[in-house]
Amino acid sequence: MPPTEDAPQFEDLDWDDIQRSKRTVTAERAALVVGVALIALVRAYQWLSAGPYLIGDLRPATVDWVFLLAATVVAAYGVIPFAKRLRRRRVSLFDALRRRPAVALSSAFVAGLLAVGVAGPALGGSPPLRFHHAFHPPVGFASTVPPQECLGVETGGAFDRVCHGTWEYPLGTNKRGHPLGFLLIAGARTAAYVTVISAAFIVPLAAAVGVVAGIRGGVVDDLLSAYVDVQLCIPALLLYFIGYAYYGPSLLLLLATFGLLSWGGIARLVRSEVIQRRGEGYVLVARSLGASGAYVARRHIIPNSTNTLVPAVFQLLALFVLIEAGVAFLGFHEVGTYSWGSTISESSNAAIAGQLQERAEQPAYKIWWASTLPAAALTATLVAFKTLGDGVRDALDPRGDRS
Repeated sequence: MPPTEDAPQFEDLDWDDIQRSKRTVTAERAALVVGVALIALVRAYQWLSAGPYLIGDLRPATVDWVFLLAATVVAAYGVIPFAKRLRRRRVSLFDALRRRPAVALSSAFVAGLLAVGVAGPALGGSPPLRFHHAFHPPVGFASTVPPQECLGVETGGAFDRVCHGTWEYPLGTNKRGHPLGFLLIAGARTAAYVTVISAAFIVPLAAAVGVVAGIRGGVVDDLLSAYVDVQLCIPALLLYFIGYAYYGPSLLLLLATFGLLSWGGIARLVRSEVIQRRGEGYVLVARSLGASGAYVARRHIIPNSTNTLVPAVFQLLALFVLIEAGVAFLGFHEVGTYSWGSTISESSNAAIAGQLQERAEQPAYKIWWASTLPAAALTATLVAFKTLGDGVRDALDPRGDRS
């Protein structure tokens, strides 16, 4: 009879891995040091170079350097430990994904989102303004709101022109003549920045506060819990509007306000898991053998809390992507930073800040592609994050299937 999930199970220990964890130089630390060193060298090169551009017409801003640092942290302390965990469980990533087609599809989508978001805008560049090609329909569709210059087949009379889509703009254009493909890639860049920066800085902060509060208890727990309660009472949107009024729109400002005020739920969840599991037998045995609280949390408590922690983290990342799109939809974003929310707003008769034209000239249903495609990309991203969270939870849960 196969053992149930709650039944005691013997586990083969990788003693070589345990010995490696005691070393000063580990794969995680080496990846972090090398990544930070490379970023510092490139940043110094840009600072010492005479021209304003780093390579070609590439001119990294502050948010780009923060993203690179965040990507290094995620790779060092996210990707590498995840790969080690799969290896210890003797499960290849391909086999784990093959058994879960939905998780495999979500993994491919998120990986593609990150790759396209990072490399796409740098490779493709920004297209010029072409108002004479505004609201060009996608390939296979026709529009009764023809642009001034229709590149496809035109039908109808002089007063009822119908423009058909062309491969020049396979997904159509918006009111400025920007291709929807470019806007989708640029929006993926913003979503990738929000995801990676939040995962690198916000999630570890929440986990650290929850672990310290749960393990230490007493006055430390009371103080940290009180701080989290007060923090959750502060409306992040209001604080962002105040910062917007004084400093203007900024993606870093958005991440700082919502990130620093939205991690209380994760901290509470981690704290409850730590309190629940710090009395388990394996934790008591480890503490009786002289293990420190940090070691117990890292090696025993957090790995056994992935069943609830990992889906909550991916839920938080999806929420940050949705919040950024919502703020951009309202118009409180940088004009030069393209977002799926701002692209949706341009074609749905919503006010657009900082532009002379305050509302879309045509009803949304006549220019449906300008809002439907970014909305579909946003929806697919949210669904992919939530599905991938379930898959990562199953892959990391030490009580899962070991076959």
